[in-house]
Amino acid sequence: MFKEDEQKFLVLVVDDDLFMRGMLQNLLEEQGYTVTQADNGVKAIDTFKQCLPDLVLMDAAMPVMDGFTACHQLKQMDISSDVPVIMITSLDDEASVDKAFTAGAVEYITKPVHWAVLRHRVKVILEGKRAQAALRKSENRFRGVFEQAAMGIALVDVDGKIVHHNPALQKMLGHVEESEETLDGKNFNKLFYPADTAVEKEFYQQLLTEERPFYQMEKYFFHHHNSLMFWGRLTTSLVRDANDKPQYLIQMVENITERKRAQTRQRLATKVFETTTDSVLITDANGAIIDVNQAFLLTTGYGYDEVLDKNPRFLQSGKHDLFFYETLWASLRETGRWRGEIINRRKSGDIHAVWLSISAIRGEHNEVTHYVAVYSDIVALKANAERMRLLTHYDSLTELPNRLLFHEQLVRACRQEERLALLYLDLDNFKRINEHFNYAIGDEFLKITTKRLRKAIRDGDMIARLEGDEFAFILTPIHQDYDVRLLAEKLFETVTKPLMLDGNEIKVDCNIGISFYQPTDNKADEDSISTVEKLIQQADMAMYLAKEAGKNTYYIFDEHSFDSHVA
Repeated sequence: MFKEDEQKFLVLVVDDDLFMRGMLQNLLEEQGYTVTQADNGVKAIDTFKQCLPDLVLMDAAMPVMDGFTACHQLKQMDISSDVPVIMITSLDDEASVDKAFTAGAVEYITKPVHWAVLRHRVKVILEGKRAQAALRKSENRFRGVFEQAAMGIALVDVDGKIVHHNPALQKMLGHVEESEETLDGKNFNKLFYPADTAVEKEFYQQLLTEERPFYQMEKYFFHHHNSLMFWGRLTTSLVRDANDKPQYLIQMVENITERKRAQTRQRLATKVFETTTDSVLITDANGAIIDVNQAFLLTTGYGYDEVLDKNPRFLQSGKHDLFFYETLWASLRETGRWRGEIINRRKSGDIHAVWLSISAIRGEHNEVTHYVAVYSDIVALKANAERMRLLTHYDSLTELPNRLLFHEQLVRACRQEERLALLYLDLDNFKRINEHFNYAIGDEFLKITTKRLRKAIRDGDMIARLEGDEFAFILTPIHQDYDVRLLAEKLFETVTKPLMLDGNEIKVDCNIGISFYQPTDNKADEDSISTVEKLIQQADMAMYLAKEAGKNTYYIFDEHSFDSHVA
């Protein structure tokens, strides 16, 4: 697929798992790359010296020499300073991530590998490597890549001004090609948030000292027409003049909004799986159970080890004949789903009726890869309609409005044509409470914190729990910004106040993102739904920037600047 002077890129795959090496080799060769292999860190270094690959895919946990050590030693070699290393590992803890990037890795991908993401990242990194080489070799070759590249590219001088940009960046930021307005001369750092973070400044210094050939950051970029935002992966590299002095930066922008949304959906799906009161069972294509949630174990009475790798037929009660199951599977094969009432048997021998919904999950080639079954208690569904309404609109633990009801209330508030403030509050390191103590302590902490937050806000204002450690507040009407600032300070004081639970002192920090709604902001061609989505997006980004600034910090969104405060 890619050629450099009629030669393919060479990728070194390092993994002690023979099957994994084979999968990676097949993926890379399909993309037109040449692949060589090593099964441990020592062999990887020897192979690297012999063949000088363009890219290294490195496993972390390996015998003889692990991937972190091998990556570090490779980066100490003069011949490998500009060869990127992608760490591919099943380790997903923060310490391992930090260790990988400290060793010199440019990317960290966890197993099981999302092949489309890996394929894309390899392509982006090698294209970036090609672009840098092309710039040094020939201005003409660079211009071809520059003008035709699918990702946005800008040349930025040492003062931060754009001296040239390609059509892709112009289109990405919403500038029409025929327009007389141009990006040239604009301050590049004004196109996105956050800018000039501490980490970025450190990377930039390493770029100047040639400790790294490029660095990558994820940014919020603004669209020209209506200030809508999109996520972009910004890759920065440096071009020097004939005297080896910095001449300009190459800024490459890749739109990763869809990937970010996919990550959010995956995170929410995981939360739903863990917290839903319905029993959920997942099998592979052959019907062997690969995962169940806590509700399934509580409902059936089985332990996790008792059901793993088993076929779900052990749940059969004997109340259904062969024709029932043949009909079920026929529908599942033809339509990919089946729904209906079924009688199952618990471990204790008790039988119970459930509403079963089975769906087939298909892979890239439309083949069935998994089945997902959701069991709902029919007795509860039929006997308590009010409970179902509460489950739909309220968080079961804190009894606060959930994300769905919050969204409905925000739409309704915006339609009142009164000025309001939206606050997003995120608890810092709440996950550690569950890890260091237990989930019961974590739940009790959330209940008490919720009661405190209710007392902190005004009568008539709304508080909602969006997910595990994230809350939202709708304050209306707002007559002056000062009232919102006072409330933010009050929320900091409320959240950071220590709690004694089961003999343990528990203390957390938080961050707050704030956005305001002005009735005049609702233009004639916008409905309240689009206004709400924009308001939520602004509060979410403000909270993200508050986290960047440090603990117990709030950010107030403004289309032209941000106002921050540290408690």
